[in-house]
Amino acid sequence: MALMSYPNLNAIHYKGFGGFTTQEECEEKRIITENGIANMEIDRGNTVFIETYCMEMWAFPTQFDAPRKKPVNPAEFGA
Repeated sequence: MALMSYPNLNAIHYKGFGGFTTQEECEEKRIITENGIANMEIDRGNTVFIETYCMEMWAFPTQFDAPRKKPVNPAEFGA
């Protein structure tokens, strides 16, 4: 999760990023994400304070390692 604070705005903006299966992978991507957001805001001429965090959560089993299913054929829906 990335939290961004801008001068003269009373709200903290946030963006969630997901899809990491290990803490190590998240920590690597966290730095890349923080730098990407900072560069984008600098290019826009904005001053911003950014903090990123890796937060463990369980929503659904990962599907990254699951075998791919065959594509759905729309003709099989029989509309």
